[in-house]
Amino acid sequence: MSLWPKRHSDQPRDCVVIGLVVAIITVAIVPLFIIWQLGRLNNTPDWWAALDNNPVNTEQSGIELENRITTALTRVRLSEDADWNAAINQDQLNSWLTHRLKGTIHSFTGDTWIDELGEIRIALSQAGMTIGAQLRHAHGLTIVWAIIQLGTNDQGRFVVTTDRVYIGSMRVPKALASKYISNENLGDAQVDLGDGRVVFIRALRTGDRRLEFALRTELAN
Repeated sequence: MSLWPKRHSDQPRDCVVIGLVVAIITVAIVPLFIIWQLGRLNNTPDWWAALDNNPVNTEQSGIELENRITTALTRVRLSEDADWNAAINQDQLNSWLTHRLKGTIHSFTGDTWIDELGEIRIALSQAGMTIGAQLRHAHGLTIVWAIIQLGTNDQGRFVVTTDRVYIGSMRVPKALASKYISNENLGDAQVDLGDGRVVFIRALRTGDRRLEFALRTELAN
């Protein structure tokens, strides 16, 4: 039986916890930050430029995403509703990345590596996730980006398949990039809600300008 409902164009009703979003962004961004050490080119990729000057990229949109997350988290789910689906649309995700990500990581983890990054952007399509980070250095700005497939495995852990990696407009050989991107360092695909329940991310996929999740809420062991 498929974990996924039929695709539709309506706004999703549910969303994933902030901790899940932080985990996903960390999974995707940290390898790019490491790969940046391979070189420094300053060309801006077309997909990144296409997201410039988006009028809906506001802090309020990011806050609304957090509110939807809270609504999903506090929902009482009966045993027959333990399996559920959620989605985050691209515009709200980029708003949250622009205005709320750094503060959230500081709050949840205390990590400071995020301060070394400039903007972080994501483009979503059925072909995969294009994710990039803008890095400041003595010679200017560099955008390190990749096209990836993000999912989970049978052991309940995140897995990343890297299709392509770029520094600016220069493509990094996949064999070289794979030395820096390892699924061994990725975390468990689950979130402890702290109230006796755990949300397991059973699967995730990209759709047309949206990131979709298949989840299950269970009592913690």
